[in-house]
Amino acid sequence: MESILEAQRNRHEERERLIEAMTRETIVEKRSHKALVNSQHRVRSYADRYLASTEELEKMYIDSTQERHKEVEAISGPNEFAEFYARLKTLKDYHKRAGDEPAQCLALDFQQIFTELANPEREEPDMVTFTDEEGYGRFLDLHQCYDKYLNLKGIKRIDYMSYLNLFEKLDTISKSSTKKTGAYKDYVETMKNYLVNFLNRTKPMMDVKDQMDKVAADVERLWEKGGVPGWKEQAHQGAMAPGPAPASIDLSGVKSAEELESYGLERLKGALKVLGLKCGGTLKERADRLYATKNKQLVEHDDSSVKKDNNKESLRNKQLATLEMQVLCLMGLLQEERDATKENVERKQARGGAEESEEEEEVYVEVEEPEVDDSIPYNPKNLPLDWDGKPIPYWLYKLHGLNISYSCEICGNQKYKGPKAFQRHFSEWRHSHSMRCLGIPNTAHFMNITKIAEALALWNKMKKDQELTRWNPELDEEYEDSAGNVVNKRTYEDLKRQGLL
Repeated sequence: MESILEAQRNRHEERERLIEAMTRETIVEKRSHKALVNSQHRVRSYADRYLASTEELEKMYIDSTQERHKEVEAISGPNEFAEFYARLKTLKDYHKRAGDEPAQCLALDFQQIFTELANPEREEPDMVTFTDEEGYGRFLDLHQCYDKYLNLKGIKRIDYMSYLNLFEKLDTISKSSTKKTGAYKDYVETMKNYLVNFLNRTKPMMDVKDQMDKVAADVERLWEKGGVPGWKEQAHQGAMAPGPAPASIDLSGVKSAEELESYGLERLKGALKVLGLKCGGTLKERADRLYATKNKQLVEHDDSSVKKDNNKESLRNKQLATLEMQVLCLMGLLQEERDATKENVERKQARGGAEESEEEEEVYVEVEEPEVDDSIPYNPKNLPLDWDGKPIPYWLYKLHGLNISYSCEICGNQKYKGPKAFQRHFSEWRHSHSMRCLGIPNTAHFMNITKIAEALALWNKMKKDQELTRWNPELDEEYEDSAGNVVNKRTYEDLKRQGLL
């Protein structure tokens, strides 16, 4: 059983190694977008493990079970030597059973992590799931949101490219709250959930929840002031004062519905809304509906239910406004991905049109020439094939120097055609692996060297030059004699033995 003090030491070591791993992961060069996303996810996993180790350490130092206190007393008490030899015997027994196998005390294999970080040519695995449209986090896939947008009531049908130009402008969809129904709320929630999920996959180090909480707090603060874009008229919808509403009409002196028509449409609408009745229709219908309440108990109607409905409606509008502002905030964080998505869709549409024209040409050719020759193309000079399967022109073959072959003895007499391929192979895996097998670092000093003997000779010369530049006390350490003359150590020792100082 591992002791408490050893467990604490392991946690401290793990925390230090995690910090080192996060530092190396941050400073290493990222050669692709996929490598950058994977690196952020690895750093996030290291940070989570660091926090978990810190919590475990805190519990050990609090020592609620008093186990650490008992262990400290055992190794510092009167029988400390007996405790020491007992623990030593336990360690020896463990190594007898385990043999030469090293003990794995840490949760992560940091040696393997550091080895992988030192290899810039390592293959990046798929650490996160993305759709084909998202391109491993480079683009947004808003097709599901686009389908829900087209199903909204009163929305003009547009294509996907036009939707990408205006989908975040939620405050301009409709100024009337009657169109922002349950389907609209479902659309905004779908968009928010997708953007939050996309940010968590592409930028795991960002605290998205904290950003959403800040937006919700800002909407709560600006709601009563009417400062939320698109919701200025609905902000005070539920804030009604207690007692009779200012739009109510006293029906005690009214003798007919015709007299109520003189109040106008809007005044009758406000009076009906206070009573909780339907407030639509023509002027005569509203007057008849209001006059019908004269001899009923609705005159003594309690406004609590009306105020409750208004407050409920205001709360729903506030939640919807919060969702809209959160979507706007998320789009501000994803501005670069949004621009890249528009460019990607435009590029696909342009490529799609070209492909359709090519398909039409192919159909025409098939009609005119139904017999297609599938034989091997004539290539007596063994020229490389172009993208269409035909040999490239001979002048292009000679221009790129593909008629010249270069051999590299270090790579096992591998041949490379053309100077570009030859120069590029010095930084590729085959040459780097062969140099490591020879015990020589693959640096710029060995560029254009293909012979093993020449590489070894240059490496030996470099090592000798390094030895000459090292510090040699016999020659480089300076002494001063009684006359003030500066001599090296060897001369000083000779003069001292001869008694000439």
